[in-house]
Amino acid sequence: MPAPLTDRQAKGLGITTRHERMDNGELRFRLCACDGSSYIRTEASDQSGWQNSHLHRYVHELNVIQQGVMLVVEEHDGLLVHRVLRAGDFYLCPLNVPHNSYMLPGTVAHTVKYGQDLPDVDWVACPWLDPRCRALDVDALVRASSPSPPGKPDL
Repeated sequence: MPAPLTDRQAKGLGITTRHERMDNGELRFRLCACDGSSYIRTEASDQSGWQNSHLHRYVHELNVIQQGVMLVVEEHDGLLVHRVLRAGDFYLCPLNVPHNSYMLPGTVAHTVKYGQDLPDVDWVACPWLDPRCRALDVDALVRASSPSPPGKPDL
C-alpha cells in the first residue's frame, strides 16, 4: 500500500510546490524538483492574455493541452510563426527560440520542464516580442486554423 508523503518529507527529498496567480490572471500550480525540472498546471482566467515572451537555453518545455485553446508564437529570424493548439495537442518548444503563449478562457494546459544539468534559472526575457504578439488578432488566428465542418474540405 502506498504511504503518503508530507510536504515537509517531499521538501527533504528536493521537491517543492509553488502556486501563483500571474499578472495576466492565469493560475499556475507548480511541482518543482531541485534538479530544475518541474510540472506546471496552468488554468486560464476569463481575462487571460499573453504571457511574457521568453526563451530557454537549456530547459526543454513540453506543453499538453487538456482543454480549450492555446496560441503559441515563435520568432524565427524576425518572422513570427504561430500555432493553434487544441485539447489533445502538444507543443515542444525548441531551445533558444523566443516564444510567447496566449491561453483562451477555459483553457487548461500541463507543462513539463526537463533537461540535463539545468541552471537554477533558465528563463530569458525577450521583451521585443511582447508588443508584436499583443498586436496579433488572436481570434482571427484561431478562426483561421479551425478545422472545416464535416463534408467541407480543409483549405
